[in-house]
Amino acid sequence: MASTGKVNGTLLGLYVGGVKIAEATSHTLNLSMGTRDTTTKDSAGWKNLLEALREWSIDCDFVFAPDSAYGFTDLFALYTGRTVVTIKAMYTAVSGDKYYQGSAMLTSLNQSAPMEDNVTCSVTFEGSAALTEKTLT
Repeated sequence: MASTGKVNGTLLGLYVGGVKIAEATSHTLNLSMGTRDTTTKDSAGWKNLLEALREWSIDCDFVFAPDSAYGFTDLFALYTGRTVVTIKAMYTAVSGDKYYQGSAMLTSLNQSAPMEDNVTCSVTFEGSAALTEKTLT
């Protein structure tokens, strides 16, 4: 990819332990940071903040396929085993492209079966420790 313009989201995958989640339709990388209030009587009526804990998570939606190379059954095993895994997000496997990597636990796994429609699934991973930005070499 190594693009300088707009990026087609279809090119980006979510990898768990080096294996791409099969049949994905979307994934979202969420970053947030808490704050701590440092406002005093000397703040002239303005709220003052400093940084606090940072956290990250990844949500992924995918179409259920029982024969997927890495799908619901594999993710269910992570959930029941309470397994910490290495996640690669926004990953293209193209040399020179950036991606995000960290250790995470699967904290939510859902499956939906609407009438006359695809069976879909969603999964959430919550980061444990730092998320790092890397460049594929």
